[in-house]
Amino acid sequence: MKESPIDIHKYDYLVKHLSNRFMIILISIVAILMGMGFSIQLHEPGYMNRFGGVVAILGLLLTMSPFFLNGIYKSQSACGRWAGIDSSGNLLTTTQAERLIGDNVFFGVVISIIGTLINCFGDLIF
Repeated sequence: MKESPIDIHKYDYLVKHLSNRFMIILISIVAILMGMGFSIQLHEPGYMNRFGGVVAILGLLLTMSPFFLNGIYKSQSACGRWAGIDSSGNLLTTTQAERLIGDNVFFGVVISIIGTLINCFGDLIF
């Protein structure tokens, strides 16, 4: 069946890119390296803190990836559906796609913690 246009938000095509795990992790690493580079080059440890704040925001974006990946309207549409049974006979309430999206949430939390620690204490490295 074709997806109803009612379920598609006009900005879904923009926010889907914010759930790209590889992109978020890559930009986070680049931001940390840029913070270190500016801090060393300019002898100003405060740059490490500034770029740590950027990393924290990137982690929050990845944590919100279910919202971005599923779409603005459909991010909670799976709530209330019927559960299934796994191969062991246990109750199964998530789909494979939801579990993969859950990995993004985990990595987003980790990146947010790292970014926040750098934001708070990054200048102490120098």
